[in-house]
Amino acid sequence: MTSQHSIRLDNQYSLRKILTIWALSAIPMGVLAFVVTPRVVVITNWSPLIVYWIAVNFGLVWQFILSLIILKFDGDKLNWRTVVTRMKYQRPVNPKTGTSSYWLLLWAIPFILLSAAVQLGVLNLPDVDSLMTPIIKSLPQYDMSSLSATEYKGAWWILVPFIITSVFNYFLGEEFIYWGILLPKMKGFFGKWDWFFTGVLFGFYHLHKPQIILSTALYFGFIFAFPSKLFKSNWMAVIIHGMEGILALIVLLGIILELS
Repeated sequence: MTSQHSIRLDNQYSLRKILTIWALSAIPMGVLAFVVTPRVVVITNWSPLIVYWIAVNFGLVWQFILSLIILKFDGDKLNWRTVVTRMKYQRPVNPKTGTSSYWLLLWAIPFILLSAAVQLGVLNLPDVDSLMTPIIKSLPQYDMSSLSATEYKGAWWILVPFIITSVFNYFLGEEFIYWGILLPKMKGFFGKWDWFFTGVLFGFYHLHKPQIILSTALYFGFIFAFPSKLFKSNWMAVIIHGMEGILALIVLLGIILELS
């Protein structure tokens, strides 16, 4: 079983297949955000953020389904062991000694701090998002702060879309398609820079958040992809990326419990 997985991972993707997978994961997200969401808002008069949130969840679930379709075409069995193997849900490996240990997950901490520093503006990196065209800047931005309206006090139901987002964003959606499906298959075309270009594709996949697409491609792609590649474990990306989910949960609970 292990040798079969190793052989299949050595069967690297062509640039055409890489870009096709990117398009199939990214384009639906843009359509859901800027075509489907506005139309549903007009019909239902629901909150734009709630409609967007639900729509994006459909996109994340689609990414998981797409991942399974790709695995099937790659000749893998569709079971949990295949998912775990492809996602490298394993103990991180020391890049110098080759030994594995879960203690190496502590190396996620500096990347978490780096991510926070970039998002909070503590680290003054070039404002690449300012290069976006006025058309892109004018597209709607769906901000969670709109949930602070009185109507969401005590609205425990909003934890349902949050749970769906958490499962399919941090484990089986974004993470799976980019770090599980693409990253192991990029070396054939991109060589030792496979992690960098996987991060770039991850950034440009965010068509549903075009205002931050460049910074996500250049900065956060690195923050997630590099440690995963270095330590040969995608638990690194899951932990680093998942921290934003923990912060979002704290915000949501504050809104529900009328603490904000």
